Amino acid sequence: MNKKKESRGKAFWPVLGLLLAISAGLLAWVFTNPTIDFLKKNLRSFPPATPTVTLIVGVILFALLILIFSLLVAIAVPKRKSDVNEAKLVKERSEMVRAKAARKIHQREINRQNKAR
Repeated sequence: MNKKKESRGKAFWPVLGLLLAISAGLLAWVFTNPTIDFLKKNLRSFPPATPTVTLIVGVILFALLILIFSLLVAIAVPKRKSDVNEAKLVKERSEMVRAKAARKIHQREINRQNKAR
């Protein structure tokens, strides 16, 4: 098969993913305390700001930011068009049928030769 040369941009995707994760972590860290204050104001039964609560809110914010960033990347990246088309499928199908018929004929010949012995 004919393989196309991959673009150089794909080599940097892991680095970009790491940068997105780091930026999401920093944003979650910055917005954790304001989020806790907001939740304390609007929810009566919200627990006091202990290190555990701060960690839980930070992890939830981090997860939400990662999901949003992932969604934006998925929307922004152009989709690769499929190389498969109807003509290729018909050609492959006819080749498969011919190969199957050739195997069947070959097997009949082998069976005839074995019967003749």
